[in-house]
Amino acid sequence: MLVCIRLVLLLLVSSVCFAQSEIAGATVNGTVSDPSGAAVAGVKVTATNEQTGLTRETATSEAGLYNFVRLPVGRYTLAVEAPGFKPVRRTGIALTVGAIATIDVALEIGPAAESVTVAAETPVMETTRSQTSTTINEKAVRDLPINGRNFLDFATMTPGVVRDPRSGDLSCGGQRGPMNSLLIDGADSNNLFFGQSTGRAGVRNPYSFSQESVQEFQVNNNSFAPEIGRAGGGVINVITKSGTNDFHGNAFWFWRTTKLRANTSSNKFTPSARYPLGIPRQRYEYDQFGANLGGPVVKDRVFFFFNYEGQRNSDPVTHFLPVAPADAASQQAVRELVQYTEPYTRSLNNNIYLVKIDWNIGPNQTIFGRYNRHRFDGINYEQTFQTDPSGTGNSSNYTDNLTINYNRVIGSTRVWDVRFNYLKDDAPGTANSEGPNVQVNQAGSRYITYGRNNFSPRYTNIDSYQAISTLSWVMGRHSLKFGGDVNFARIENFFPGQFGGTYFFASLADYANRRPTSFTQALAGQNTTGPFSKPDVDEYAFFAQDQWRVSDRLTLNYGVRYDLFEYAAGRVRNPDPGLAAIGLFNNRINVDKNNFSPRFGFAYKLTEWAVMRGGAGRYVGRTSSIITGTSHTNNGLQIFQFTLNAGAAGFPTFPNILSSIPPGVTFRPNIFVMAPDYQQPE
Repeated sequence: MLVCIRLVLLLLVSSVCFAQSEIAGATVNGTVSDPSGAAVAGVKVTATNEQTGLTRETATSEAGLYNFVRLPVGRYTLAVEAPGFKPVRRTGIALTVGAIATIDVALEIGPAAESVTVAAETPVMETTRSQTSTTINEKAVRDLPINGRNFLDFATMTPGVVRDPRSGDLSCGGQRGPMNSLLIDGADSNNLFFGQSTGRAGVRNPYSFSQESVQEFQVNNNSFAPEIGRAGGGVINVITKSGTNDFHGNAFWFWRTTKLRANTSSNKFTPSARYPLGIPRQRYEYDQFGANLGGPVVKDRVFFFFNYEGQRNSDPVTHFLPVAPADAASQQAVRELVQYTEPYTRSLNNNIYLVKIDWNIGPNQTIFGRYNRHRFDGINYEQTFQTDPSGTGNSSNYTDNLTINYNRVIGSTRVWDVRFNYLKDDAPGTANSEGPNVQVNQAGSRYITYGRNNFSPRYTNIDSYQAISTLSWVMGRHSLKFGGDVNFARIENFFPGQFGGTYFFASLADYANRRPTSFTQALAGQNTTGPFSKPDVDEYAFFAQDQWRVSDRLTLNYGVRYDLFEYAAGRVRNPDPGLAAIGLFNNRINVDKNNFSPRFGFAYKLTEWAVMRGGAGRYVGRTSSIITGTSHTNNGLQIFQFTLNAGAAGFPTFPNILSSIPPGVTFRPNIFVMAPDYQQPE
């Protein structure tokens, strides 16, 4: 592994090892020909961003091919100049994130004093792109209505993308949510423990990046290039807004209130003698507001963008007890339990700040820095199905995301791009009660649950560090790309499942008579960290690829990617001889070294309005650290979870819990072990 680290460091400091990347940028390529259709070499081609004044220059190759890579998204003017030919200007070329726009230019013979100017729109088709992708552009993000303003919901507008009903994540091509990857400004923005986006957006908190700070994004479904990896499903490629030479800003406020909301049908229902007329309409307040401003600090050189968004959502929670049997014991239980059905309020408080600085250092160098600060507090949001606030708690997500990107053009054929990304993702959860969890059943189904939920208080804290270096090099009809990145996640997870204990009652009558049928609790092993684990992960990736314009009609895209994932194993080995006899060791996690991912794609221009695309490849996904972390703590030594039936020795007196395993109680602990030949998901 030391060799791998040295290779990455070499990538970061060398001007020889860098690669083109469509991530967080766009590409413009094409051929320049004379009136006879022959390629013209050495033609000066200039791309100028009409909004920021950024200028890039290159010259056509011997095959008449030019290629601009890693251009910031925006609207561009393309100027083509060659001795003996009229200058050509193509204006209004809109480049979206991940776009590969092909602009072929046919020169006309004539003096330089005469010019040909064409007002262009974004090409209808990207004739050299082979991957399947959909771009949600700035206009769609800005104008389309979306309930809750989580920009990731726009991804469901693309073919093959739906909400994963199992977790609330996005499902691309039928794959589960953890098989996706979210990239923001060209850097990883994923929670590597839960296998979800930063801050578990859309699952635990409404969103971690403001919709107002997102310029546009691209959803890559399949056949994407080797430079994109760590996903077996889809890759969402996002860029945030930047300032321009003009000042732009806006403010917004969305508001909903009780007076504008009808009572719910469940509240109106007459549930029991306690609420003979149902539950009245509860107070509801929803405010979502914010503002942003962007503009120049120094015209054509330095720009800023700032955005703030807040959300205040107070949502009433109401429950009622189903009709109970008429016997005296059941009715007594209902009179005792009805106190746990009083309405209470859940509140979602979200605050997001983003600041971004772009600096056009010169015609060949650019740099930007972007910091996103997210603070979410979900009051009484820890457990959503409890009937009483004692069974929930506060669920929070605090994220800090800093990305720095440096881009340098070397000569007319090479572009070096280097990025650094720091991501802090903390997710603490509290408990409103210290008493045990109580579950009362009736007629074989759950009647009511109250008391401390079975996994709080808890926390998962992650610090991720990523460095990326890429290079592109145009050689004749070939656009070579190669590079690599490392991503290190340092994780601390504390998950005390069932440490507060749970009492189960088979009926209301049993509850009235305090006759629990069983009791479940977990305890930490002596001299261990119990439910605390550090399932760190180190990710290494290298790729090389080529885009070969075989002809003006046919383009081939091919290359290979290599991924290496190293997962921290548990520090404590279970010495049980039975495990060793079958080759299972809980303190080992196999390092899958076979993650070579070849990719091949083609694009063939059938007519001016039709392109045939195709591709195939191998795509390797991540293993969420919640899986490896489970093997750290559930090793038969750190956590002992047991269930006692009523009448068993040591059965506690309700509502007490145990401080140690009762004498004479024997049980087999749950042991989770990673397969000796474990391989990454594909």
